[in-house]
Amino acid sequence: MDIKRLERLRGNAVNTEFQSAMALLRRDAEEAAKITFAIRSHEQGEWMHLYYCDEDGTRLTFQWDEPFLHLCSTCGKERRSQLLDRAWTSIAHSQIGRAVYHIALLYAIEPDAGRLQFVKSYLMAYADHYETYAIHGDIPYNGPGKLFAQTLDEAHWITDLALGFDMIQKHLTPAEIAHVRAGLLEPCARFLIAHKEKQIHNHSVLITSAIAALGLLLHDRDVLNAGLAGEYGLDDQLERGILEDGLWYEGNVQYHFYAFKSLLHYALIAEGTPWDVWQKNALKAMFDFPFQLVLPSGMMPTINDAGRGDHIGTYAAYYEIAYDIYGDGKYRSFLATAYGTAYADPRMNDASRTKRNSMYALMFGQDLIGHVEESDMLGEEVQRTRSLLGSGLTKLVNPTGWHVIVKHSRFGGEHDHMDRLGLSIMHGNVPLLIDPGTTAYGIPAHFGWFKHTYSHNTVSIDGADQPPRDGRLIHMQEEAWGVWLETAVDWLAEDYLMKDRIILPAELNPWDTDVYEGVQIRRINLLAEDHLLDIVQVTVPVPRLVHVMNHFSGKLLGKDDAAKWSTTEDQLGRLDQQWFKEKRKLVQDVSAFEYRMSEGTLEQHVWCTQPTTIYTALTPDNPPSGQRTSFITTAAVEQCAIIVQLLHVDRCREVKAQGHLEVVALSNSSLQVVWNQAESQVTYDVQLNGVKAELSRRRS
Repeated sequence: MDIKRLERLRGNAVNTEFQSAMALLRRDAEEAAKITFAIRSHEQGEWMHLYYCDEDGTRLTFQWDEPFLHLCSTCGKERRSQLLDRAWTSIAHSQIGRAVYHIALLYAIEPDAGRLQFVKSYLMAYADHYETYAIHGDIPYNGPGKLFAQTLDEAHWITDLALGFDMIQKHLTPAEIAHVRAGLLEPCARFLIAHKEKQIHNHSVLITSAIAALGLLLHDRDVLNAGLAGEYGLDDQLERGILEDGLWYEGNVQYHFYAFKSLLHYALIAEGTPWDVWQKNALKAMFDFPFQLVLPSGMMPTINDAGRGDHIGTYAAYYEIAYDIYGDGKYRSFLATAYGTAYADPRMNDASRTKRNSMYALMFGQDLIGHVEESDMLGEEVQRTRSLLGSGLTKLVNPTGWHVIVKHSRFGGEHDHMDRLGLSIMHGNVPLLIDPGTTAYGIPAHFGWFKHTYSHNTVSIDGADQPPRDGRLIHMQEEAWGVWLETAVDWLAEDYLMKDRIILPAELNPWDTDVYEGVQIRRINLLAEDHLLDIVQVTVPVPRLVHVMNHFSGKLLGKDDAAKWSTTEDQLGRLDQQWFKEKRKLVQDVSAFEYRMSEGTLEQHVWCTQPTTIYTALTPDNPPSGQRTSFITTAAVEQCAIIVQLLHVDRCREVKAQGHLEVVALSNSSLQVVWNQAESQVTYDVQLNGVKAELSRRRS
């Protein structure tokens, strides 16, 4: 840590604004002091994603005095197995690594012999035993570990230890420094270099960041260059892994920050050296991108392998760094809103708040008092329709509360969900049809359900997963009455941006390339005052069964009416049918449906150029203990089909749907769509026969 950062840290530590951060750091230190685990030779950890209850997906817990008693806080059951013991071993060492970092940080603020001894003792013990750890690990598509089961976890752990060592090394003797370097830092660096991943990937960012940090601490230019330089080095990761608009290519904010955090830890060690990275354009672009996806509730959307629940408070700590380094007013607005200060954006009153208690607040935090220009206010960005061409995400919003994300993104590798042209829709704070993200990787629902095309609000051919392909934005048009866009994806070739930059192991290739060969999909999404119009055109070279999936965060009314719906055992998609509960098939000729949402009701109106079979079922929500209502429209298509649906929300109405949708196919590529309500009628004329669609509207 350079001297200016150390001065800021110590100054903030006595500032009343940061006392909750100091309190949390002290609590972390107190908890760390309870660790009784002795570092031993020949340890072998297992994958930490296995440390979950196999019944309800809850992360297991333990006590340090009963390390091999694994408890589920949801079902209350005790778990005992050698596999869980080894997963616990990884978790224990991971926690020790963080404890070393946190206590070293506290020692830098408040020197104390006991804290120094804690940090030093663990560094020396690991240096005593690290060479005894055998290379092991058979996690698919991951490199091995020594203490851990994968290279990624080894890099996480050594980064925490490296940060701790960096903070206390001037208080160690030359012999102690030499022992830590020779017994721990050097052999770990050699191991990580030998197992660098030869692809552009978040793992690679973390591993190369760790190698580069070790190179700085070892004063070894060869190790430093092994981390930074060459193909798949850290510099190459930033050059080829960050899309033009600043998003990490794996396609969601969680993995964006997961890769970013590793880089920031390297930046802390490199700060003030010739290898300082704060002014790299890529870093600022990565800070700027997430602003453009924040939902009105302050939540971050779940896309690809993201978990539920992240919000602006989750990432506030990173924006302490951004505001200190770059000074932009928008970062101050983000922080003020996340912390709920007097300068919070009033348009974000429903956003979750967080305490200003992070380590980054101590190290980087500045005064947040003062006026922010309107153009920099967080709420201004949240309410702005925006199309992000690099990441392939478009956000449609309107003043009545609609917030629609359309995914026309590039293929994001192993953490993608094969759902080009998928929709995720909120109305205010109410989820309508949202991308569920995923759960812990060790939970069966992750690979069984969430990873697949069928669990998303998009199109599947013959019920199979979409193969890798980049989507594209054809056109977006903002009108006086709203906004509409056209997106597309096709499988006329096998090319995509990341094809030669990433590894796709066989275990992660569930798609059917043959089924999709020659398929073209176009989607028009139109957001007007009180409704969303969705038009999907699917063109196939040979007869195929087209599936259009919608997964509602609400209850379908009337699904138990035997005159409308019959129970069925029909196969839905190609996934194991265990994920579909209470399957029903529509047996009555109706095209309007209604859902009871967490607030108000949602109307759905559907139409297709071809005869359809419609199904509904209950499928896993996230967490998988919950359920969504899946609505699946299937059509046997010989050449082309157009599927139209309209969604209308009333947040307070309790009576039956009052709208009526009429669609007239004027030709194979020309539609007239009429949305009737009690006192108004809106007509849309849509032409789909050109390179891009044409759309006009009239109201009566």
